[in-house]
Amino acid sequence: MPRFSSRASRVCLLALACLGTGSALALDLPNPAEPEAQALVKRFQADYARVKADTNFFKPPAAPMAMPCEVPQRDLYTPLGLFMAIPEEAEKIRLMSRKQLRDMGMDPDTAAKPMQYSNIRITPLKAACKDGKLEGDTDFLVQFDTLMENVNNMDLGTRKVKMTMKMGTQQASRYFLTFKDGKVQDGDRYHVTQLAMRNETLYDDAQMTQTMAKTKIPDAPEPQVTLNYMNFGVGRMALFTVSMAPKISAGLFGVNTSFQQQLDSHFTSGMNTPLQRMVMYKNDKMFMTSQTSMKSGKPHGEQVQTQENYLKASGMRLDQVPGMETARLVTVGGVEMIETRTCFIEGVLTKAQTCPKD
Repeated sequence: MPRFSSRASRVCLLALACLGTGSALALDLPNPAEPEAQALVKRFQADYARVKADTNFFKPPAAPMAMPCEVPQRDLYTPLGLFMAIPEEAEKIRLMSRKQLRDMGMDPDTAAKPMQYSNIRITPLKAACKDGKLEGDTDFLVQFDTLMENVNNMDLGTRKVKMTMKMGTQQASRYFLTFKDGKVQDGDRYHVTQLAMRNETLYDDAQMTQTMAKTKIPDAPEPQVTLNYMNFGVGRMALFTVSMAPKISAGLFGVNTSFQQQLDSHFTSGMNTPLQRMVMYKNDKMFMTSQTSMKSGKPHGEQVQTQENYLKASGMRLDQVPGMETARLVTVGGVEMIETRTCFIEGVLTKAQTCPKD
């Protein structure tokens, strides 16, 4: 957990005092049942105010410090969220994606290319080494860009259209980690990420390009900010993402898009037990719950999920929706939700009549 000067603390307190009036910080916070989750909501509220109050939070200093010792790429990239930027790991993902498509009887050449990383910059803001290895509390600023491309062929009957989707991001993160003998410790881990997304879809057909331009949703006007709290020692994790969510309405010449601030909160517990639980909120409303039986780190047994009754707005019933034959309506925390039950065996989704309970 980062330490702040008394001056920074005063700024934070001022920002917290404005939570009810400042539009950037006026969030509808969830009220989870568990005391541990409630404590994380309060911690997020204070940390987010601190991040918003510091205009230089995601910027490197004018005179950055040097890395205090030479750290192998894998030992540094893995805890700093850059595992997939390691070439051999990207190749494993590429081969696995192609195999999955082949197993499903699909063309492996349609697999999305592994995410491409560029402009990777790692700046230590606080770091020390002992015997040539990272030791103690650290604060790293990590900046990079990503690009993911996916190509699909659309069969429109009279013609085929090639569609290329490009999803790009610019990311900056602050990682507050504790190292011992060069390895990250399993206690509290905390990092904050600012992410700006830029999406583009290209067609090799002029008519399709013109048609789809009328329904294109613009990119969000502000980057999203995610605060991630992890403690693998107690098997608990929480993520809070503040973003600008699009609100779409029909217009005379296409679609009209406005944006409103949204808070998505994810709470996961029991990560090192046979029963893993997750609760998700949109703003202050419960959105989804999940309870999954685990074995050797993989889903094994019954998974019970509930999600917001999205059919209610359109007046549809469960029996009118394919694939919802075993679903039912339940009430969770006073909210009507759809419950579904699925079965996993050694991490693989199955349709077994009897789901294992071991």
